Amino acid sequence: MRTYFPQQFEKVSPKKVSDFIFDQLEESIILKELLPEEQLPNERDMAVMFNASRLAVREALSRLEEEGLIEKRVGAKGGTFVLPLTLNSHHRHREQIASNWESWSKVFEYRLIIEPEAAFLAAQHIQAEQLHQLQQYLEMSIEQDCSRELFRALDVKFHLMIAKASDNAYFEKAVREIRTKINPALDLMPYSQEVRVRNSDSHFELLDVLRAHDGERSRILMRQHIEQSASSIYHRVFDHDIRTQEKESESL
Repeated sequence: MRTYFPQQFEKVSPKKVSDFIFDQLEESIILKELLPEEQLPNERDMAVMFNASRLAVREALSRLEEEGLIEKRVGAKGGTFVLPLTLNSHHRHREQIASNWESWSKVFEYRLIIEPEAAFLAAQHIQAEQLHQLQQYLEMSIEQDCSRELFRALDVKFHLMIAKASDNAYFEKAVREIRTKINPALDLMPYSQEVRVRNSDSHFELLDVLRAHDGERSRILMRQHIEQSASSIYHRVFDHDIRTQEKESESL
């Protein structure tokens, strides 16, 4: 009897050890688990951490440097340091996002399914210490001296914690994947007191319904929050007036 194999098998592509190291470090930087100016361990220590050769670590670090994610510095205070992602994100990503908007739209569609359902489950399973951690993230985000990079990092932590609180590892993994993909676009967003207040108000409202264990309301608020985020990104990428104003300010 003849066996018919599916036609959608992917072809095997070799992946080097350095690629695995690069992927993990890139994800940690994009998700802001490694913050700007944070110094990475030296090559020898990283080789032990990843159970890999120093050559593989060196290759991964070279790729990260090419991507503008890290910087190697020499001197008494030298080493390898994480660079701020938001500082020049509009130069790095706007045209990339615009030229590949169809693909980005698919990610936003996926997010609209995953994160509201994660919030629904989180309302049922969230623990007291997780609620306390979410409260701390929000309080830090409204401090006057909260930098743009820290604000963006706290936003990521807030969403990842809700996914973790869903008590479903699949949702948690999915949200990590989503945030890794969309963070470059979110880093395009302006940073001002108005933005901080709007975002914080939305997060505080969501925290209140999570604390009340209101799953349906948590789902609705998360969906509204994500829809607003996607709309803001779209206008940031394609609005001609916004782009003109930014170019004018850069030339001053």
